[in-house]
Amino acid sequence: MMIRFSRIWDLALGHRDSTGRQEIVRPGEVQRMSAGTGIVHSEMNPSSTEDVQFLQLWFEPAQYGLTPSYEQKAYDPSKLTNRLHPVVSAKGGEETALIHQDMTLYLSKLESGQTLQFEQTAGRRIYLFVMEGELLLNQEELLHRRDAARITEQPSLEIATSSGAFFMLIDLP
Repeated sequence: MMIRFSRIWDLALGHRDSTGRQEIVRPGEVQRMSAGTGIVHSEMNPSSTEDVQFLQLWFEPAQYGLTPSYEQKAYDPSKLTNRLHPVVSAKGGEETALIHQDMTLYLSKLESGQTLQFEQTAGRRIYLFVMEGELLLNQEELLHRRDAARITEQPSLEIATSSGAFFMLIDLP
């Protein structure tokens, strides 16, 4: 299972696969593709003059042998401001792509001087990735642009920034 999204201020990313699907993922959108029993795909920059940046993540599904599938969802970028906004989850939704795994992927754009609290259910894990800016976790660990943290056995996570940050938090089993 693969998740792709363009940063909210970047250019588009092209997608083509062996099911005949041909799409463009634009800023403010997330794409989910399940390879399932088999699919061939490619990504490309549709612009010949501008660079594109994107993040591609792969997850093992909770069940194998699924039919290949694709989903692209738009989310309101303003909903990322100073909160964790789900864009991929096992429940899916209007602005949330459905994934075949017990997890939720959140995006957030935390403004300068702001703090968020994330409460974690016992036995689950957190993966956090800083796309832009820097974050201070539990007033102890400073993460910079492109830093990541795997967090286990931490029931409460305080996420703060003095300069602003764009980041992803994934709640995993």
